[in-house]
Amino acid sequence: MSSIGNRNAIDAGSVVDTPDWIGLTRFLLAAAVLSALLVTFTPFAVTFQGSENAGDLTNQLGYSGLAAIVLLGHLIFTERHVLVSLIRPWWVLMIGWLLASALWAPDPQNALRSALFTLLAMSAVTGVFAFPTSGRAFRWVLVVAALAVLGLCYVGVIALPHLAINDGSGSEPEHAGLWRGIYSHKNIAGAVIGSLFFFGVYLLRSRMIWIGLSICALAANFVLHTGSKTSTGLLPLVTLLVIFGRIVGGRRLLAVGVFLAIVAMALLTLGTVLSPTLDAIVQWAAPGTTYTGRMDLWRYALEVWQGHHWTGFGLNAFWQTDVVAHTEKNFELSWDPRGSPNAHNGYLDIAISMGIPGLFLAVVMLVILPLVDYARIGRDPESTRLGDTLLMVLFYLLLNSFLESYLFERANPIWMLVWFAVVGLRLLARHRMESGVPG
Repeated sequence: MSSIGNRNAIDAGSVVDTPDWIGLTRFLLAAAVLSALLVTFTPFAVTFQGSENAGDLTNQLGYSGLAAIVLLGHLIFTERHVLVSLIRPWWVLMIGWLLASALWAPDPQNALRSALFTLLAMSAVTGVFAFPTSGRAFRWVLVVAALAVLGLCYVGVIALPHLAINDGSGSEPEHAGLWRGIYSHKNIAGAVIGSLFFFGVYLLRSRMIWIGLSICALAANFVLHTGSKTSTGLLPLVTLLVIFGRIVGGRRLLAVGVFLAIVAMALLTLGTVLSPTLDAIVQWAAPGTTYTGRMDLWRYALEVWQGHHWTGFGLNAFWQTDVVAHTEKNFELSWDPRGSPNAHNGYLDIAISMGIPGLFLAVVMLVILPLVDYARIGRDPESTRLGDTLLMVLFYLLLNSFLESYLFERANPIWMLVWFAVVGLRLLARHRMESGVPG
């Protein structure tokens, strides 16, 4: 992509004149890795099992293979100073705590396996940035991955509607007719494809007009058909806030504004079950708000979490386990927690699994450090455009995570996009990006 890749690599724009087989190989590797992470190894799965499928052979081979390919690619292509910049003390602490939380889970072997595959998938993401030899090559990586996801999703809607469109069976009949594409749930589809909309915005700003417009239009249309109100509403809001916020207030002020928006979202969601005052404010603004029953789920989780504040229950040791299954059904709750796969709040699930220390480290790793990195990105147009895009993706998904749970879920493409944005902002803050030939 830049000095992030090989300093001596031939610009991808010259491939037309003189074949650059090394550059082409690096491009294909990056495009294949990102496409695989977003499409997943189980497309059109009717149910998403998250970390429960850590022992699935397809996922084992898939994520292990991706990680092995990327690590080999780093040894061959990536400069040492780029790899060193990926070794961040706060990241190391977070990884250490993640592994530790697996050890005190009731089933440490399964939890540790899930944690290791999470780390393997995270390592694979780094190749997406390190392998392309220029900004132009990187943009085409995004094009390939975005069109792979969108193409498969639309093919599914047209040719495999029984898999790509919710038929209303199961526990959510109200979702009948809503699109989910290659993903197991409309909310996963909404968040992933909503992120692809930002890819399109980046391509538009990089003068790849028709491709950018096509991706934006296809992504926006699909998100609308998922029926995901959160994903749909946040798309224009995040785009306008980031672009105009940077123009008006500069990067530092925008970073502060994004942080305050995330804090506000925390107060207006999880805060409502912790503070009667905050709940009263939300009910005054939108009477009857329960976030589709999530507030009952959060109250239940916080009540059971008492006494486990510092260590949590351990990785994958709460939802759909005996801890929840053996609780007596509360008929006053609008959502039976015994059937829920998670808390539908990523931050709460981190606290439940890894305790307050884990939540603190996660906030530093996923929120604070990326915003600091964004403020430090180079002022050249190429770095600015990509930095804005990565901030859009991160901001969008961090807000989504207050109503859905996917942080540190190895098999979840939304988590891959969160980590994609975090890694990209880190590398942009440390290394110069070369644009290559525009368009």
